[in-house]
This record gives sequence, C-alpha cells and structure tokens, in this order.
Amino acid sequence: MNKNISPLTFIDKLVKKNELGQAFTLMPEQWEILRLAFTFDENGRLPWDTVIYSCVKKSGKTTLNGALTLWWAFTQEAPNEILVLANDLEQTLARVFRTMEGIIQHNPELQAEAEVPTKTIYLANGSTVTAISGDYQGAAGSNHGWISYDELWAYTSESSRRLFEELTPVPTRKNSVRFITTYAGFEGESALLSELYKQAVGKDEHPEGQGERIHSDLPIYVNREARMLAYWDHEPRMKWQTQEYYDSQRRTLRPGTFRRLHRNQWVSSENTFIEPAAYDACVEPGRPDLSGSLFIGVDAAIRKDNLAVVAVKYDNHSDSLMLADHKIWKPTPGQPINLEASVEFYLRRIYSQYRTEILKILVDPYQMARSVQTLVAAGLPVEEYNQTQNNLTEATEALYSVLTTRGIRLYNAPDLRTHVLNAVSIKKPRRIRLSKQKTGNKIDACVALSFAMLAAVQYGRPPSLSDAPIREIVVNTQFDCRRLSGHY
Repeated sequence: MNKNISPLTFIDKLVKKNELGQAFTLMPEQWEILRLAFTFDENGRLPWDTVIYSCVKKSGKTTLNGALTLWWAFTQEAPNEILVLANDLEQTLARVFRTMEGIIQHNPELQAEAEVPTKTIYLANGSTVTAISGDYQGAAGSNHGWISYDELWAYTSESSRRLFEELTPVPTRKNSVRFITTYAGFEGESALLSELYKQAVGKDEHPEGQGERIHSDLPIYVNREARMLAYWDHEPRMKWQTQEYYDSQRRTLRPGTFRRLHRNQWVSSENTFIEPAAYDACVEPGRPDLSGSLFIGVDAAIRKDNLAVVAVKYDNHSDSLMLADHKIWKPTPGQPINLEASVEFYLRRIYSQYRTEILKILVDPYQMARSVQTLVAAGLPVEEYNQTQNNLTEATEALYSVLTTRGIRLYNAPDLRTHVLNAVSIKKPRRIRLSKQKTGNKIDACVALSFAMLAAVQYGRPPSLSDAPIREIVVNTQFDCRRLSGHY
C-alpha cells in the first residue's frame, strides 16, 4: 500500500464497512479532526506525539480508534510494532482489537493482507498489532510506532501508570504516536488522564488548561511544546444520539454517571446517590402498615451515628414494593443507644404481636453480636450478611434500581427522606457503595433501606402473601455505617 496515504484517504477508500459489516463513512467533524491531527510535514513527520480523542458515549470512538490503528499498521514505516491497550486484557480484546478484527473481516482489501489468529494481527508488510493489558510489564522497551489506548480514565493503578510512562514515544522512529480514545474520568482518581487533559486543553475548557484552541467550531486544542493535540467534546453529534435515548439514560443512571458518560464531564467519585425528584416520585399517600410478609434491614450504631430499622413488603396486587415501617433512634451526648430496649424490642414486638411473617432481615451487627444471639434464642431465624465490596455494591444497586424505576411506594417520612438524600455513592471500577459527604449527615436509614430492599429482591415476591411460611431473618454481621463514611 502507498506509504504516504493519509488516514482520510485510507478510511475513505479501504474501510467501506465497520466492524459489524455496516456501511461506514467519517462524519464531517471526524474528517476535520483527523485532518488537523495527522497532516505530515515535508519530512514526513507529524507535529504531535500524543492525540486525545474524547467525546460522549456512543460517538463511535472505538470504531475510529480501530480504523486509525489499522491505517497506521498498513501504511507507516514497516515493519512496525503497534500496541493496543485497555485497562485489562479482556477489555482490550473485547473492544478496539475486536473492532479491528471486524473491520478487516468486512473489507476484502484489508483481509487479503492480514492474519488474525488470537491477540496479534500479522500484516503482509511485516508489521504486527498486539493486544496487551494496561498492567502488562513485558511491553516496556518495545520499538512501537503507534500505541492505541482505550478509556484511559480507568488507568488508576500504579502499574498501569508505570507502563504508560515506559511506553513513551520512541525517538529512533520518524513517528511514534500515542492515540487515546476516552471519556472523562473521576476527579482525584483518574490522575493520569487528568494530567494529560489539563496539559492539552485550553482555559475555556478548564481553568488550569495549558493548551490553546485552534478551531472555531470544534473543541480542538493543541499544546505545541508538549506535542499534544486533543479533541474534547461535550456535544452529541451522531444521529442515533436522540433526545429519547438521553431521556431514557437519565432515568436509569445516577446524575454524575450521566454527566460523565453522556456529557463527557469530569465528576467526583462521590456522586449524589439519588435526586430529590426521583425519591419524591415514589411517595404516595399512606402510613406504616406492618401486616403481611416483611423484609427488614437494620443499620446499627450506638454512639455517633443513628440506629435505623426499615421494613418493606410486596404489594398484594403487583410486583412493586411498599415501605411498611421505619424507625430511627438517635444517641444523645453521654447516653449511647440501648440495643435491648430499641432494636431488639422492636423486632420481638413485630415478630410476636402483629399478623406478620418475617421472611428476611439484613442487619448490620457490627455492634450487635449479643443482640444477634438473643434474637436467635428468641426464635428469630438469623443469617449473617458479611461486609464485602460485592455485598455493599449489591445492596446499593438494589436500592437505586427501585427508586429510579418507581419500583417502591413510600409513605411520607421526612426523616427517612433526609437520610436517603444525604447519601452519596462512591464509585470504583466494578463496584459502588453508599457513603456520606459530611460527618454530620446521617445516612443510617438509607443503609437500612438498602438492606431491606436487597432482602426483598433476593427472596422475590412470596408465592402467597396470605399464608407464606416464615423463612428467615438475615443479619449482616459486619456492615458498619462508620466504615461507609470512611471513619473507622
């Protein structure tokens, strides 16, 4: 192939179909970005070593990354070593690398000059494209001409940072480029991307921006000293990014997650757990009603935080849940909460005096070892629910799901509402948990509600709400609300 071919010509002439076999052409803004990013000088050199392409979710970043990486592999000085990285190898193989594989498969002229066995693409010109994970140490010292990074916001480990630094552009090659597709990350966590972002963009994008904007219509920035170009966009530009799509996404995503994915904005890892409007939409006229089959959550504290119990049940005529009752005890200075007189008495009374079946209770027993034994001795079936990241994530997501889909009917309870709206969600890769933004903001009833919700979701709607047998009470032995807030 012609070694001087531009990416615009390569994609226009040779990438007729995308990885799914669908017709593919560059959008006008993509054409303009690539023109500015990959124009060679008279010596065949590019002005940039690092190119960042950042825009909102579902804007075709992965397909563009795959097409550009193939352009480099097929047309630049050969043999060439091309590396494709993501946060882990599974993600790499599932995204950019598989995208390239699909593009090769659906475009005959490329397929004729490439072999794709497992995680390396071998080209007839001697170049190779290899997928590696973001913490793969064996890549250090490579003679790469192009490195493709996907979702750099997730490069938060020390090993991934070290690898990025090891894979610096190679000075012995005419061109050695890092191409990064990503959307915004988490403030205070995505440090690597944050540093590159501030180096590249202008002050109109971020007060600490060190770059300059070079395009009047598109947010394209350069830092000539650092040899960086960045396209950092917040606008949806694809025809499939409709208002209907975003309305649906708003209903199912946390506000911070929506802003990060669909507005490409940096957010704190601590995001408002639920918007007031979403909570209030679940509130209907009614009052506590402990009859029926209950699922109960307890978050235990005796001194600094509150002690909270929340009970929910399934509606008699649907799969929706209902808030059945809640109780919050507050310690006073010098007077800790008496567990026997509060939570133990409350649970015993429900168990013995009401026409109630307790099917499952999740309790934080961090300070309740004696209470757990007492409840078991009284005939209340208890199962410990240990504090693990998976358990915290499961409970948080169960509560978020029912609140955002109006899957629960709440009676008017200002104290419970305050606890829920005080909560923030701390999001880490593959997990999330509840916390509080300020020490004085109590969230104990929110935690208890999340336990009750999880118990109900795990158990499911009883086959018969009138004569379902008493099953079990599940007690979490380690979920400590102080740990939720980061105060051990």
